[in-house]
Amino acid sequence: MYPQQLANGRWLAIHEPLHKDRLIDHLRGVTTLGAYLLDESSQGRLLVLDADDKVAWQWLVCVSQALYLGGTTSYLETSRRGGHLWLFLRRKYDGRAIRQFGWGVLAMFGIDKDVVELFPKQDVLRHGPGSQIRLPFGVHQKSKKRYGLYYPTGQPLAATLREQLQLLAHPDTVDRWSFEYFRQHGEAVAEQKRKRAFTRSHRPDGHQGHFAQMAERIKSAISVRQFVSQYVELSRSGKGLCPFHDDHDPSFNINDDENYWYCFACEEGGSIIDFWMRWQRCDFVTAVNELSAILRL
Repeated sequence: MYPQQLANGRWLAIHEPLHKDRLIDHLRGVTTLGAYLLDESSQGRLLVLDADDKVAWQWLVCVSQALYLGGTTSYLETSRRGGHLWLFLRRKYDGRAIRQFGWGVLAMFGIDKDVVELFPKQDVLRHGPGSQIRLPFGVHQKSKKRYGLYYPTGQPLAATLREQLQLLAHPDTVDRWSFEYFRQHGEAVAEQKRKRAFTRSHRPDGHQGHFAQMAERIKSAISVRQFVSQYVELSRSGKGLCPFHDDHDPSFNINDDENYWYCFACEEGGSIIDFWMRWQRCDFVTAVNELSAILRL
């Protein structure tokens, strides 16, 4: 199966083998195809960073230039509003390792996860083929424009589409040392965030007096699973689709033993109060007041 972009910009999964004629149609602009980034064993050889606006795009340009100075080549592709940064891996890695590598790259350059979207979106495929990305050189069905690829220096990959295709058939790849360096950094950052989520859920919140006491009463009144399950459909093991981002594969998780929630994609988590603050987009005091009323404390 492979994804095809419709005229309204949405994507449709085509349940048939991909024939070379379809790729030729893509290059001619007759249709626009995408690619799923993970195979049936949840492995892949691509990391794509997606910027949806001009500010985020400038961040990606800076990342690409910094990687280039460190000996790692990436490929920039402009789009209707921002663009993609493509990194080709030397061999296959599982989805979790690829995502850790991506988080490491973003964290190393101080880019927030809400600014740039990371593909693949899943660590492991459970239902369906997972996330897709538009193939290079395709005509965007909304803008009706074709977008080429650029080196970090800002120079086009080549002067013509045919020449760009020839170069992209054998792209420069991320070597093993660089991959592990950023992956380990991403893993360390994620672990620090999980620990902070655990700490927030097990210590009195940083407010004195009445609200701190009410916060502890709220946490003791109901478990995180009992409360969150009213808003998020959870499996028996406590997993579900995260309500705080466009989640296609369950990345939201309840830790029953330690009584906190955590999203491996958002890399956010904490207590019931942290959940309500995110859910209602409110501050701590408002969350405590509203939860006290809901729980009738």
